[in-house]
Amino acid sequence: MPLLAYTHSGEPLVAPLLFDHQWEHLRSAQNRDAWMPHGKGRAIPKVSRLGTRFFAHPPGQPTTGAKESDLHLYIKAQSLIGARAAGWDALPEQSGTTPDGHDWRADVLCRRPGKAWTVAVEAQVQLQGEEAYRQRQERYAASGIRALWLVAHEPAALHRYWREPDPYLPAFKTTVGKDRHGRPEAQVQIDGLSLAIPEFVSGALSGQLHWSGNGRHGIIMLVLRKDQCWHRTCRKTVLLAYRAETLRRMPLGLEAAQAMTGYGDAYARTRAVLPDLADNPWPLRNALASRCPHCRREIRYHSHDWAGQDVVEVPIGVDAGEQGRRLGVTPHAQWHWGPESRWTRWAPLGGIGLISHRRLAMHPRRLGPGTG
Repeated sequence: MPLLAYTHSGEPLVAPLLFDHQWEHLRSAQNRDAWMPHGKGRAIPKVSRLGTRFFAHPPGQPTTGAKESDLHLYIKAQSLIGARAAGWDALPEQSGTTPDGHDWRADVLCRRPGKAWTVAVEAQVQLQGEEAYRQRQERYAASGIRALWLVAHEPAALHRYWREPDPYLPAFKTTVGKDRHGRPEAQVQIDGLSLAIPEFVSGALSGQLHWSGNGRHGIIMLVLRKDQCWHRTCRKTVLLAYRAETLRRMPLGLEAAQAMTGYGDAYARTRAVLPDLADNPWPLRNALASRCPHCRREIRYHSHDWAGQDVVEVPIGVDAGEQGRRLGVTPHAQWHWGPESRWTRWAPLGGIGLISHRRLAMHPRRLGPGTG
């Protein structure tokens, strides 16, 4: 089920990229000028069950390779549309050989107009382990080609990679479903976003895809809860820092977080953005203490979860270092999308990222006035 055929003069015909009138002309022509690659006979225009245009071999003509699924065909076609939208040349089902003689075959091969082929887009629908991904990636790299992997199979096969991604294997979870009209729709998951495949491929080729990670820069989440100043002449809303977490939601003591390089500057920036945020808390016996940002009176409170309430989460960039690693704060390493100011669960060193809200699960035990 290839997406590519050729005219007698050698001009490529890419089924998903043909205009409607061109496609209909091919379907209705008795002696159509469309031929399968490698001299496999006249190409027959068809449409898959997912609505993807493709070319079929003539009846009785033997085919080579494994039968391609409708889903694989669909993702390839959407990738082609995205590459062309970015202004790149793109052809499906292109093959090559590494300098040491290993073969590779790209689902979609892309290049800037007039330049050499430099980027492959791979739609991986069949189950494949991480080692196979890396072996195939090495073949592309040996041929001077970068590759993007759209992982549409069971993601558990790459469980280690999802925990610790790296810049040498750009792989992205791809989910397939239907839109509100019942038509097939595939979404690439990145940075908290769900992007249609054409949007993702076009953006990746246009510089929207970024890698962040230098081996020391870590991210922690400062968790704030909403309360009210206890003093009767104030009674204003305050935000209290009551715990910190790693990105995997593992608890991290506030004192340990405060000792990390970058935390103090980040807290000051948080206060500039959130005027209701109380002072950086300090330990007081079995509780925490802070000062109201409005009346400057002391507020005491416990660090227990205030379950059942909305909390505010602030990503803070810190130096992970050896101390951070001992506490479970690993250096940040992840693919991101678009400008830094829009990256989710990320922050620059000594700065803050996108602030979000989350509701905890259970009802809280309300604390008394003056004691949090």
